[in-house]
Amino acid sequence: MRIKLAAIFLLLSFSCFGSNMEQGKVETQKLFDAVLPIAQQLLLENEEFFPFGEIMKPNGEQVNLSASNGEDSPKSSDLIDLLKNHYIEAAQSNEIIASALVYDVVVNGSDSIAVDLDHVSGYSVTVVVPYELTETELIIGQMFTVKGKRLIFK
Repeated sequence: MRIKLAAIFLLLSFSCFGSNMEQGKVETQKLFDAVLPIAQQLLLENEEFFPFGEIMKPNGEQVNLSASNGEDSPKSSDLIDLLKNHYIEAAQSNEIIASALVYDVVVNGSDSIAVDLDHVSGYSVTVVVPYELTETELIIGQMFTVKGKRLIFK
């Protein structure tokens, strides 16, 4: 009887965990859908962009964020660190359930938009969106994902 109960509990645990991961995918997809058009527009208008992000609160509200260190031309790495630290603090105080961090990178020799997506469920992925910017248009290449670092929700 104990073995059956343990097996049922284990199955329910996996089922709930899978369900939470699926919710993580759905909620981070909403963030991705919100931030990618912003990055694309900034590239078209300015040919570059400073790192920015978006968070999701427990009630589902999404909030777009930018960072400043007071410099006119800050290093992207400094702004990424500011945003990450803010996300980590907000996650530790249960103010957010998901985060997106958007920055410009070069991957395999191609300019790319990178979006780090993290969720309280443990779901963590980086979406890489290669692009080519011409004088008149932004050409998007084949997106791909890599495993995230799970830095925000520990």
